[in-house]
Amino acid sequence: MTTSKLRDLIKEIIKENFDDRLKAKMGMSDDEFEKNVTSRDIGSPFPGNNNVSPFAAKAKDYIEKFRQEYRDMSDDGIDEFSKEIVNHLLDNTAAQAAAKVYFAKKGI
Repeated sequence: MTTSKLRDLIKEIIKENFDDRLKAKMGMSDDEFEKNVTSRDIGSPFPGNNNVSPFAAKAKDYIEKFRQEYRDMSDDGIDEFSKEIVNHLLDNTAAQAAAKVYFAKKGI
């Protein structure tokens, strides 16, 4: 086996093991992990990439906290929690405008 093939194989093994460990740590199924983690295009976290503002990054952190909270809630609890969060967030002109655009795109 050539050095480059061996190197590629090692990288793939490390990636697979990393993904499996991360998925297990996050308590996600294969489908959830694919949908919520590996398929995201949120911009690179590396220096020099300014695709994600610090405010959007902070929002994404809060979303992750919400997801952690959801795991321990009943369906009724999730509904009540989500309703309170949405009501709080919509108490803002920019958020109201974003909601109107969202619902218009959905035809609602």
